[in-house]
Amino acid sequence: MKKEQKRKITQLLWYGIAGAVLTMIGDFLLLGVDSTGAEGAISQYLMAAEKISYTRIGLAGFFGFVGIPVTAFGYYALYQMMEDRKSAAARWYKASVYGYVAFGGAIHIICCYLVTGMKKALETGTEIGDILFMILKEQGGYLIPCFVVFFAFYLINVIMLIYIIAKKKTPLPGWMWILNPLLFKILINGFGKLGTSAFFNGTACANMSLGALIILVAWMIVIRKRK
Repeated sequence: MKKEQKRKITQLLWYGIAGAVLTMIGDFLLLGVDSTGAEGAISQYLMAAEKISYTRIGLAGFFGFVGIPVTAFGYYALYQMMEDRKSAAARWYKASVYGYVAFGGAIHIICCYLVTGMKKALETGTEIGDILFMILKEQGGYLIPCFVVFFAFYLINVIMLIYIIAKKKTPLPGWMWILNPLLFKILINGFGKLGTSAFFNGTACANMSLGALIILVAWMIVIRKRK
């Protein structure tokens, strides 16, 4: 690997790591509350909406909106590691990263707005059983399509990341495909279900940002060791 290429990749990874940390802060601000007594994800969201302030929701939205696109710089580093950037795999992966930039921050804001809608509904005395119906009626028209589009790009990103690394199209060892966003999303989410404290709930909410942080740090270690 050329010195200039290594410097550029390292720089992208540092940006991505910083973005993942910012996003993780936003995730913890959004759902990092004690949810003892809550039953299911919706009940957890409602409890979070009841406990946190509008200022905190706003800060959560800000950190995520800024952090997620910056995290994409780290994932873009994988594209820069490839020798053949004109291949179909490279083009698909690059497109998925662009999708991450375009829709990631928006999805985070939508999640924050979802909690805001719940908080307003609770304040106006809406029955808990009617809140989900009201939220879907008010926000479903854009919430559902946005989630579908974002996770389409997300799945493409995961599939191509695994393929590119497993086929050794980068300087990363082939076994490192196991360090992928979907795996950490499942593992970290599962870990978060072990308790109801603010720490566990915040960790579960940060499944994507914390996963990205682990992946990018691992890539950084390998790249920095290469001569």
